[in-house]
Amino acid sequence: MRKLFLVIVVLIGCHCFHADAQNGNHSLRIVSNDDYDTPLYGAALYVDSLGKGVVSNISGHIATRDFPEGTYSCRVSFLGFDPVVRTLVFPLTEDVVIALDASTQELDGVTIEESAYRSVQMQQAKLSTIDVSALNLINVPRLLGEPDLIRMIQNLPGVKTETDFTGGFFVRGGRNDQNLILLDGVPVYNPWHLFGLFSAFNTEAIERVELTKGVFPAQYGSRLSSVLDIELQKGDTRNGAGYLTISPLSASFSYGRPINQKTSVLLSLRRTYLDPVFWVSDPILSTPDNSYKNRYNFFDFNFKLVHKFNAEHRLETGVFYGNDKLKAENTYTQTSYSLSSEESKPYSDNILNYGWRNITGSVKFITEKERYQSVSHLFTSWYQADNQYYYGDFNYLHENLDGQITTELYFDQHFKQYFTDYGAQQDFTFYLSDRVTLSTGGQWLYHVFTESNVFREQEYGYTGDRSDYWDAPPPSIELMLNKMNGDAAVTNSHEISGYVGAALELGKLSIYPGVRLQYFSQGQYLHLMPRVNMEYRVNKSLMLSAGYGHFTQYLQSLSLGFMRVPADRWFWSNELRPPALSKATTLGVGVTIPKVGLLSMEGYYKLQTGLLNFSLEQQAGAIQGDGLIPQFTQETISGEGEAYGIEFLLNRKIGDVTGWVGYTLSWAYNRFDEINGGLAFPSRLDKRHDIQTFVNWDFAKHWSLGLLFNFKSGQPLTFSTQYYLYRSDPLGIEDYHGNSQVIIKQNNYRLPAYHRLDLNLTWRDRKVFKRKSEISLNVINVYNHFNVLTITKGTSLDNLSNGSFRASSKNKYISQMPIMPVISLRIGLGKDQKWVD
Repeated sequence: MRKLFLVIVVLIGCHCFHADAQNGNHSLRIVSNDDYDTPLYGAALYVDSLGKGVVSNISGHIATRDFPEGTYSCRVSFLGFDPVVRTLVFPLTEDVVIALDASTQELDGVTIEESAYRSVQMQQAKLSTIDVSALNLINVPRLLGEPDLIRMIQNLPGVKTETDFTGGFFVRGGRNDQNLILLDGVPVYNPWHLFGLFSAFNTEAIERVELTKGVFPAQYGSRLSSVLDIELQKGDTRNGAGYLTISPLSASFSYGRPINQKTSVLLSLRRTYLDPVFWVSDPILSTPDNSYKNRYNFFDFNFKLVHKFNAEHRLETGVFYGNDKLKAENTYTQTSYSLSSEESKPYSDNILNYGWRNITGSVKFITEKERYQSVSHLFTSWYQADNQYYYGDFNYLHENLDGQITTELYFDQHFKQYFTDYGAQQDFTFYLSDRVTLSTGGQWLYHVFTESNVFREQEYGYTGDRSDYWDAPPPSIELMLNKMNGDAAVTNSHEISGYVGAALELGKLSIYPGVRLQYFSQGQYLHLMPRVNMEYRVNKSLMLSAGYGHFTQYLQSLSLGFMRVPADRWFWSNELRPPALSKATTLGVGVTIPKVGLLSMEGYYKLQTGLLNFSLEQQAGAIQGDGLIPQFTQETISGEGEAYGIEFLLNRKIGDVTGWVGYTLSWAYNRFDEINGGLAFPSRLDKRHDIQTFVNWDFAKHWSLGLLFNFKSGQPLTFSTQYYLYRSDPLGIEDYHGNSQVIIKQNNYRLPAYHRLDLNLTWRDRKVFKRKSEISLNVINVYNHFNVLTITKGTSLDNLSNGSFRASSKNKYISQMPIMPVISLRIGLGKDQKWVD
């Protein structure tokens, strides 16, 4: 608490200092004429008599210091708003606010080249950054009827996924854990529902989403591959607005509205209703000797409160909570040999508990002046995974008048992860002139991490043969086996960083240099990471870009590939485990095609070191135990990664037919001294060709059709090429079928190519409960293509005429998502969504 108090005092002091420094300077702001005086970024002020104009910054301020002293007639305009002519006297003698009214004039057609709001990512790494919220998220086909943000991102160039059943995303050859996911500036770990099938973010509550795949600005750190920046809505719509969405999987509610002229609130909820499915399925599956009791549910919650003290100061607070819980219980009995006249009924219990949850809290104080912007941020992020598998076998062997002899065998496997981040961050942006912007700031993170993986096995009974006690008194029950293994990790560490960045406009050339200094207390690691992005405007239609940067990451997660959540094991850097480092280079071209959109082409090269992995022996041992939870170890190996490729994206945002076409040609390799003889091998994400196409067609007044097509080269897989009997096994690799497998190389086989077409048919402006609503039909895998998930290895042994045996492979393909039609309903909420006849 003492440290937290000091941090708060420092942040408040920074605000007071800059507030005093600006005292006496009068500002000119351009805002929207609404209840919240929303700043207009990019509004233009033009003085005809001087032939000179300037535009407003992100806080709506316009720099007037370069205008000569005098009285001038000024025209203020912004796209979508009615222009205003005002007479102003420079220098200003008081603060001036010009409010523009939204235009109500119907236009034949308007082409918007860029969003009015440009974040630091969009400004500095334009071709590497995709404004996901500007895409048509609602009409993208939805898995299980759920509009999902992460599933949307998986269909963008440079982004890949392992299977239909994993919710993680992999950017430009990087791993899933190399993506910095921020929710209102707070880092979130493993934000997935249904074991990674889709994300824990309610799409209806999101206002802005940007994915930066290349050299992201120095403001961001602790990850190697990408930044996914998610901002929730502020709830400042005039009459309140929201949606109620009902799908076969869950129901979600999102609603935001003003409380008064200075305060607004956003609330969103989502919960699955799979519980009745299990209530019905359990009795159907159960028999007198085999009973099932399964339960699963997930829930997520968002709350955001925004209060504006005045036009320049506001406070934003928010809470996010996501929770998943699965319990699967199976009890079965069977007849057993008994020495008594009555049959004994041994039984076994299998109980599996999976639970994981995320909680974040945030308080942000924002000051926006004409010449600078300040953001003070206090936050916490908490993640927990608590998973247990219990198996008990109780076998009644002998019954008589004196009692009974029993054998009991059980094991209990418990895997737990808890970690909490406490953070404070201060960011400043100084508008030194129309062509020079300076940004600087710092962040302090305190990590608290606890993890344990314990496997306990016990057996009670007696020694000897049952016939030894046929007529003898029952022996005493003894503890015959008591075995426990596992490990635990406790990490408390400080992560401190500071950065400086700039934006320099030099005519057609824009340069965005930056440097980040980062310190991690576990291992005393200190890294200086320079970064630079450059952009050259050849003309209005052609742009060239380049970037280079260094990145570091102190937290990595590992899994066995078949399950994303919550069986990943996380590792923090320490004295014996160095952090992962990366160097990335990008080179791109952007061409604006009239009446179509922006065609971008960007190549990249990425070299990584310090990547963690398990050895092949550890990977095999993790899944050969009796439990259902992988028995990971603390022992890791370190290696390198190399990825390079080129991406193409054509995005059309206007007209009745919108969408995008993306193509990625890429290579990704890993190298570990302990794997594949130290030679490089393709990573699991090395899918050479990747095509994504989305088309949305508004073919009638209230109808739209969305089509999403994906094609991906086959995924690499390690597969045996020969089989032989294990009795003469020179490699010492034996499987459960009593034969050995010959594996020459790591990831030596590729699955067949993947392709899938999804459909979304939406019927808009329907009346449901006197509200504007829409009904959607989603069909996943329209032509029911058999996409291969993996191959199960099998062996058949044939007797030959000479008395010997022949072992041959008998393998089977396992399918991914089959054809799946789903209907969902979306109902508009708020006064603006009422039906008007």
